[in-house]
Amino acid sequence: MIGAYWGHWRGLWISAKNWQSPDGQTFPVRIEHIGPRFNGLGEYFQDVIKLVYKFDAPEIIVDGLTSFDKPAVPDEINPDIPADAMVENIAHTAMGIEVRRRVYQFSNEQHQDYHIIEYVFTNTGNVDEDEDIELPNQTLEDVYFTFFYRNKANAPAGAWDNSAGGAAWGKYTMNDALVPDWADMPGEQFSEQFAQGYDFWQDHAAQFSWLGHVPDQTNFNTIGNPMWFELQPWIAHIGGDTTGRLGAAAMFGTLTVHADRSASDESHDRAQPSMMDILDSDDADLTSRNDHNDINQMQFERDWLEDGFKNGTGSARYSDEKPPHAWRIQPDGDFARQTAPPQPSEGGYGYVQSFGPYTLGPGEDVRIVVAEAIAGLNDKLAYALGRWYKQQVRLQGQEVANNLLFYWNPTTNTSCNQGDPGCIGRTKNDWVMTARDSLFKRFDQILEVWNNGMQVPQAPKPPRRFVVSSGTDQITLEWETYAGEPDPAGWEIWRAQNYYFGIPLPDSSTVYKKIAELPGNARSYIDTEVTRGVNYFYYIQAVGSNGLKSNRYWTQTYLPAVLRRPPGASLDDVRVVPNPYVLEADLGVRFPDVQDKIAFYGLPPQATIRIYTELGELVTVIEHTDGSGDEFWNLTTSSRQVVASGIYYAVITDKETGKQTTRTIVIIR
Repeated sequence: MIGAYWGHWRGLWISAKNWQSPDGQTFPVRIEHIGPRFNGLGEYFQDVIKLVYKFDAPEIIVDGLTSFDKPAVPDEINPDIPADAMVENIAHTAMGIEVRRRVYQFSNEQHQDYHIIEYVFTNTGNVDEDEDIELPNQTLEDVYFTFFYRNKANAPAGAWDNSAGGAAWGKYTMNDALVPDWADMPGEQFSEQFAQGYDFWQDHAAQFSWLGHVPDQTNFNTIGNPMWFELQPWIAHIGGDTTGRLGAAAMFGTLTVHADRSASDESHDRAQPSMMDILDSDDADLTSRNDHNDINQMQFERDWLEDGFKNGTGSARYSDEKPPHAWRIQPDGDFARQTAPPQPSEGGYGYVQSFGPYTLGPGEDVRIVVAEAIAGLNDKLAYALGRWYKQQVRLQGQEVANNLLFYWNPTTNTSCNQGDPGCIGRTKNDWVMTARDSLFKRFDQILEVWNNGMQVPQAPKPPRRFVVSSGTDQITLEWETYAGEPDPAGWEIWRAQNYYFGIPLPDSSTVYKKIAELPGNARSYIDTEVTRGVNYFYYIQAVGSNGLKSNRYWTQTYLPAVLRRPPGASLDDVRVVPNPYVLEADLGVRFPDVQDKIAFYGLPPQATIRIYTELGELVTVIEHTDGSGDEFWNLTTSSRQVVASGIYYAVITDKETGKQTTRTIVIIR
């Protein structure tokens, strides 16, 4: 909790009035802070943080090595948790309120784009990190819980060389909201006009964000964040993804799922959060000097967190008097044609919301549940639309391209022609703004799940163990199921030629393609449609009778499987492929998975390869130790510099016999 809140401009403040410390000092106002700039030292005390899974995570093995993206080892297995994974953490505050937070995540592919976060705030009277109860009898008065959110859209891909540098920290983020009060007012209030077909906002407030227009970017319109230029490598390399693909064609936000009316009434209070507003991320009055012993500063903070006004008073929730941020920037609500910048300062705006006031007697608690969700254009549409937009900007200029219609059939998820059945034409920005409808659907879905006790349709479990083994002419996949788990209706096996950390381009080797559909009793598959020297990555999905599939990320491999030749009979068998290496050659004569790559075939089981320049300078040393006949060089030096065009010499030494041979390598860039 502490690191995430402080490091990402998140925050949680807990405030009360007329609080008395263990030494008898009375504070007219007391606030315990964590975030958005303050690290909570001395005010919050972390007690428990643990990762809980409903079942043991699958074991993924590639050529004898455990494969994973980031290690996520559960601390506990609990088959009774409502979701597939849960992060639970408990912290104490110097006020005597214990914060228990449970973050729930489903692996169901139809429910993987949101978290449900349950907070329980209990007046324990424990004001420090030990187990002693210092304030067992104090009733806490006028308690508020204030949450801070600073959203940013695709920060690495949107920053610096693309939309603008400030996108990395949310400078150009637009923020909007829906408030239940609006349903009771005459006419349509702000985004109420876009939410008429949705139910959630009738009793549940929401705030949400997206990347807005950046006037300083004159090459293209930034809404949706087209991937235009390759980023500076020291920031975040995106592998040459400069197709125009929309990297931020989504909206993301926070839904109030439930808020207790009081410590004695657990029914939902539609008047919560009682305060909703935006905050300048660089507001020094509120994001610095936070100190739970500074009474004057806390009084200033308290006046603000009750109604959102630093000076004077006004509407605590969004209203005609206090419009949501996006409507202050673009009063007509036509956000696809936004012209003004969404911020007056370098920091941009985040949004805040306060729940309260509550009274908490000793041992009493209140529960607040929020959900954080994201929704938007699917990857295929984001790629096709962004690529088309970039082409139109180059051909006709930005002004014309911004007003052209792109035709797409949402039902078939394919491009189409004007007049075709199901074909819809919209501008690039209008397509991006449909993310709002997608997010509203997600909010409705979340409430349905919550009201159903967080029960969602269950996909079959993934394999308990998934093993990928590289052979000399095939790659073997084997798997085991969990004990007692019935066979699924079937299995699907997917493969890509190159693992990629981002979203793969649809016409590249990084796209996963389904290579097999197998019956539910299958436990192995032999992949023979593979090319020597190419890296392959896999995942397997169990398919249920209801059509639901186990989540791909349970079994996705992150280590490459590659065909292995048997070792050569002698050093005379050693060959270098391709040779010469020509950068501009077709992929048919280069390795398709990695641009800078050559292979040594026919090596002895154990060998050392020393590569020299034409002048005899040592470039790099490669130790070949896996017992096969194959080894690869990524055309870089030992100091990780890409080698230039020229003639190089590879001296290969058989470690067993000590014999050597030399091969000449020609590189043309």
